[in-house]
Amino acid sequence: GSGVESLTLEMVETPQSPHLRDKGYNGVALQCAWDCWLDDVHVRHADNGFLLVAAKACTLRRTRVSGRGSHHPYCCREGSHDNLVEDFTLDRRTVPAPPGTQLHGINVEGLSSYNVWSRGRMAMGTFDSHRGLPFANVRTDITVTNDGAHGGDASAGPLYGARFTHWNITVTNHRAGCIKLDDIAPYSATVGISEVTEFGQVDTPDFTGPLHTRTEAYGHPDAVNPRNLYEAQRGLRD
Repeated sequence: GSGVESLTLEMVETPQSPHLRDKGYNGVALQCAWDCWLDDVHVRHADNGFLLVAAKACTLRRTRVSGRGSHHPYCCREGSHDNLVEDFTLDRRTVPAPPGTQLHGINVEGLSSYNVWSRGRMAMGTFDSHRGLPFANVRTDITVTNDGAHGGDASAGPLYGARFTHWNITVTNHRAGCIKLDDIAPYSATVGISEVTEFGQVDTPDFTGPLHTRTEAYGHPDAVNPRNLYEAQRGLRD
């Protein structure tokens, strides 16, 4: 594979465009990439920061999105599998969001599976799904101000397939949407998240019948053990 390291991409600062009318000021896209990596890459003032598109076994380490605000700070789509995003940072936007824009966050969609987001700090955004039945994805050891919204037209399919896991998630503004999975995502696990309530964007399940979900250590992210699910599982294999 190939990699990009120790790089800052700073776009000319222009106002964020209305939803779905991005001008294309994007950061790094790994499209149809296999076993590639980014390390210590910072993107500023981008429409979309880091994009995994039909990518497999790629690693994004020590990445950062900052500046005037993005549509997709991170996205993972079109059947992207087995990718790792760790030690990532999404900074608070430096200017107010213009009318008609949207902010998503760390996105997964379109049958993408077995992707991991680990050790993240998100001063804005959310755990976004754009539908298309993504499944078996993990977010762990993340602090988030949950003020973004998920996207995806209802015709694109379910928000969640089976086996999503959110593990050790501190939600600074105590909003449930896209973080607490037990009422929405089948065969999911919500473990060690902050106490949250529903407000803002609220969803209903795409499936009828029991969801077979698990919630553990609710309201106590500080007490969950192991702290990082990915690292614990990786440690068993090393």
